[in-house]
Amino acid sequence: MKKLLFIFLALSLFPLFAELHPARRYVEVGSLFNFKVSENVMPLNEIFKKKLVLDLKKIYSEMSNQGASAGLSASEEFYIDGNFKKFGIGAHFSSSLDMDMNISKDLFKVVESVAPGTVYTAEASVWAQSFAVFSAPVKFNVNKWKIKITPSYFIPLFYVPSTTVSGYAVNGVDGSITVSAVAPIEFYTVTEFKGLIKDGEFSTDFVNQLDSSSLTNDMFASGGIDLSAAVEYPLFDKFDVGGYLSAPLVPGRMKHKVSALAVLSVRTDSLMRAIIDESSPSTTAELSDASYSGANYNVNRPLRLGAECAWRPIGKWLTLRGLLGFGLRNPFGNDVSIKSLYPEYRLGVDVVGLGIFGLSLSTEYKSKVFAHGLDIMLNFRAVEFDFSAAVCSSSFVQSFKGEGVAAGFGVKFGW
Repeated sequence: MKKLLFIFLALSLFPLFAELHPARRYVEVGSLFNFKVSENVMPLNEIFKKKLVLDLKKIYSEMSNQGASAGLSASEEFYIDGNFKKFGIGAHFSSSLDMDMNISKDLFKVVESVAPGTVYTAEASVWAQSFAVFSAPVKFNVNKWKIKITPSYFIPLFYVPSTTVSGYAVNGVDGSITVSAVAPIEFYTVTEFKGLIKDGEFSTDFVNQLDSSSLTNDMFASGGIDLSAAVEYPLFDKFDVGGYLSAPLVPGRMKHKVSALAVLSVRTDSLMRAIIDESSPSTTAELSDASYSGANYNVNRPLRLGAECAWRPIGKWLTLRGLLGFGLRNPFGNDVSIKSLYPEYRLGVDVVGLGIFGLSLSTEYKSKVFAHGLDIMLNFRAVEFDFSAAVCSSSFVQSFKGEGVAAGFGVKFGW
């Protein structure tokens, strides 16, 4: 009897049927959280020291032609899924925040010359977006084909179009180096966030001025619709292939705009003194001339298209995965350009023991960030815990140096 009970429990921990991303429960309620911080200038353990030291010559010599970049992303999701042999349905709610900044390498040429008064100009770009999303995935089988259709209603909470600003660096006659930029910026919000900028900084004072009824009306009036579709097919007994597409149908509409003047200045008294004495540069950054007005700006979630596969050479214990595709930020938006297009790939290895313990190793490039990570799954059938950690960067070489980190946690319930 005990043997039969153990066999039944072990089998119940396996997926309901073989597929690219098999469900582990008939009914599942889950909550997931992920965040990622990336840059390609210096290791994070150097940045978070008590005294920040900028060795500009070293940074410049190791910097790729893409220049200096930094990014931040965070997401959370809550969902309920029902998974049966040939049919599945769910309800998902998620929110996300993504932003990145890039400064061209030309700005850092200042370290190549000590001629007083030499000026170097360069460009910088900034971009950011935040969404709240309601999705209802539906899965079904047609012969050997597995199909998943996910209509989504999304609300763009705020959006900063991909904007290019100019800056300059200059060698002073006293040996100092000054890097400065003054740029008018504009970004769009779901409602009128008056008080968002106060005394040259972002402020939370706007929260006190929000009216919950108006905010709710503005949010649902700003929503857009997109559709995701995924298909897969067991090409061989242990080899599954599939494709995916996420496409916008109706754009989100941003009705409010915030304008401001951004000023940034970084100054070091002496480059050599900064390197030898490990002195920190003086930095000033502020926002001024804030104004709030109406707007009519369309925003979409990214367009994504690609293919993926899963090979299980020794059964469900081991899965080798691959994914290749591309993404396009804010397709059909006013700020879309060739720079909005980016490739995606992922290579991964999943190992599962009795369906209870899972270990995944992966390397990927997604949303213009390279990441190399480790995922751990602890599945006790009624409850599952998932943990993930990764090192990352916008530069492939720098991504192995701890210049960015990603982490995630998830908990799932059901049977």
